[in-house]
Amino acid sequence: MELTSDHLSKLDEVITLLSISNDLTIAFVRCNEPVLCHALDNEIRQRVGNEIFIYDIQMDINSTNLIKNLQNAMHSALYNTQKKANKKVAFFVFGLDNAIEKKNQEGKSEALVLLNMMREEFLNINHTLILWINSASLSMILKEAQDFFSWRTTVFEFDLERKEQARMVADFGETDLQFLDKEGLEERWTNYTRLLKEYQEKGIQDASKFADWNYNLGVIKLLMGFADESLKYFQKSLIFLEKVPDKNKTSNIFSSFGIAYSNLGQVEKAIEYYEKALVIAKEIGDRRGEGSDLGNIGNAYSHLGQVKKAIEYYEKALVVAKEIGDRHGEGNWFGNLGNAYSNLGQVEKAIEYYDRALVIAKEIGDKRNEGTNLGNTGNAYSDLGQVEKAIEYYDQALLISKEIGDRRGEGNHLGNLGIAYRNLGQVEKAIEYYDQALVIGKEIKDPSLINFCEKNIKSIKS
Repeated sequence: MELTSDHLSKLDEVITLLSISNDLTIAFVRCNEPVLCHALDNEIRQRVGNEIFIYDIQMDINSTNLIKNLQNAMHSALYNTQKKANKKVAFFVFGLDNAIEKKNQEGKSEALVLLNMMREEFLNINHTLILWINSASLSMILKEAQDFFSWRTTVFEFDLERKEQARMVADFGETDLQFLDKEGLEERWTNYTRLLKEYQEKGIQDASKFADWNYNLGVIKLLMGFADESLKYFQKSLIFLEKVPDKNKTSNIFSSFGIAYSNLGQVEKAIEYYEKALVIAKEIGDRRGEGSDLGNIGNAYSHLGQVKKAIEYYEKALVVAKEIGDRHGEGNWFGNLGNAYSNLGQVEKAIEYYDRALVIAKEIGDKRNEGTNLGNTGNAYSDLGQVEKAIEYYDQALLISKEIGDRRGEGNHLGNLGIAYRNLGQVEKAIEYYDQALVIGKEIKDPSLINFCEKNIKSIKS
């Protein structure tokens, strides 16, 4: 893949660090997408050439002791050969994401406990140490290995240029709201708010109906891109359900909380809600809900950069969908598997999954998933360098987003069109799309979209 100017600028900082450091220096490279990590690693090696020897340290769930791995490396023939040649050596550590998953008897990460315990021993490693990690690993280090993290020189953070590498499909369960267009959602909104007002004015206390109507209002807000506003409706719904307990409805609300927090970038909080929903779904034998929660957990892990773990959840969700004949769920997880393989750099395989998801979406009249998979297919063709073809898919996806009132999707597609036209050298047209996306980002209070647009507009104008 082609690295952006922003990537290259940050790589300059990495190269500078490698060049000037003459003793122990610890830095993190946070990168969620394997295909991007591979491109960054290759670029660094090409640029340092013969000036610095990069010694790879590979960790995994069976190799959790980083200091031991480093000590073994420094006693190896390969290391000694480089030192005799007066070569500068830097250690690149890969696989920490997998290593930290191994837990000790107390349930803590064995690798992170060892990092904190053996912190002083790192003083004997008189070289630059670059740890390649994803967002989930960085979060765990901050929680469980703060002493070690305090030694870091810096954290270099790399992301793909698009607002989202690929837009994941969240599953809302049984509700038919996800199949409505903009007009349909607005009609339902008017209907539910009218009913709530009428009951309240008449003094009718019906906790079950109030729970349902508030939940539906929250889902409508979420489908239209206003994740922050949806939360207050879900909270109201939960309060009413305390008076008329219903495990199935509670599970649905927990799932929707998860989707909202995921859209707001609070992914770990989203996982907590998905897992609570999954426990209830299994308890009451709700197979449809179980599949939905499994797939949504997959989405969360994909956000955190744990792509292989995401695939495991998508495949479990797909099994459930096929067992119960849930074509909508089947389409969801085919599309999200496409996203996962795209993140792994297997773009052609991703397109195959998007195509299968598109077939199902058109078959069952699911416009929302149709638009999402059209946009993701556009991303895939963009990765393959087929920009004009990507634009065709983005345009189709944009039309559907407008039709169904999905402001978040509309903003994403406009942003991706901005990137596409910028890649074609049509910078004025690119700015037009970024400006439109920025308006939407501010409207729905999406900080990621706002930052993305402002950064790209500034980059073009500077």
